[in-house]
Amino acid sequence: MEPSELRRIARTLSAVENQAEGYEQHLSEAYRLKRWADVIGITGPPGVGKSTLVDALTAHWAEGGERVAVLAIDPSSPYSGGAVLGDRIRRTRSAAYANTYFRSLSARGHAGGLSETAIDLVAVMSLFGFRRVIVETVGAGQSDIDIHVAADCTVVLTVPGLGDGVQASKAGLMEIGDVFVVNKADTPGAENAARTIENALAAAYMGGPGINTFDVKPGVAARPSSPGLAALRRRHGEPGADASTWVPPVIQVVATDGRHVADLAATIDRFVAWNEESGRRTERGCERAYAQIMRALSAALLAPYTRAPGATQWPEPVRGWIDRIADGEASPLEAARALLNGSRR
Repeated sequence: MEPSELRRIARTLSAVENQAEGYEQHLSEAYRLKRWADVIGITGPPGVGKSTLVDALTAHWAEGGERVAVLAIDPSSPYSGGAVLGDRIRRTRSAAYANTYFRSLSARGHAGGLSETAIDLVAVMSLFGFRRVIVETVGAGQSDIDIHVAADCTVVLTVPGLGDGVQASKAGLMEIGDVFVVNKADTPGAENAARTIENALAAAYMGGPGINTFDVKPGVAARPSSPGLAALRRRHGEPGADASTWVPPVIQVVATDGRHVADLAATIDRFVAWNEESGRRTERGCERAYAQIMRALSAALLAPYTRAPGATQWPEPVRGWIDRIADGEASPLEAARALLNGSRR
């Protein structure tokens, strides 16, 4: 890309991230695109090699001629809101390709593993013609799972030696993965870690890794299901009720030297294609739109009551209620209901 284009992309992303002048026009154009870039989410606990894997995948797709963008989310300080945007340090192989673009951004205190503006920035990247956008989350715990709403394919990364192999990836993270990756496959314990994840997945899925086809049997009663299993089946299909299903594969890679990264990229492509052919990409797009509406609605409702960073005074609408609650004369629930009804007392 030419320097002028890089500057234009950077200015536009900054305007959207900071809600600067003109950002609404950029978003209006981006959200009117008929098709966004394929969004690949890379998530997992701290220290498993997410940045190294992102660099390897970016280089792989860029070498094939694709236009690839990376959004790397870094954790933010709970005091200043700032972040050490250090992922650029790990960008080695992909930096050599002119058809790539890298953007670090702070989570700015937003829980869930993403920045609050991440989906908006994905939309803008699509507007600039990127074929793929890779979103790297902050080091994720079990509840940092917002990426599954933003991404067309969510890759959950782990390494050998994390306790039982999925200790840091069970519960929430185990339920959002479309593809699982064991990094550092050249170290002892990689086979056991992969096998542990496969055994955990076997409890929820029928069939082998990847695409499975079935004869559709109308009227067949659904299998007994917990809310978690029901969510998995909505996303990956129900044997007998759907013509095809997806069972998340577990792939072992060595991100530092690129071993098996091509296999991972091909698996991601197969899932993205299946996701679109089955109509689930459209469903995910609707979920993403709903999440964005809720975010915008929440921001608009809270704006009059939110204290600016660094401010020492409480916003006028809530100041009286804070004093009353501190004096034991009211509860936060009473305050919230009164404020929504337009009362300041």
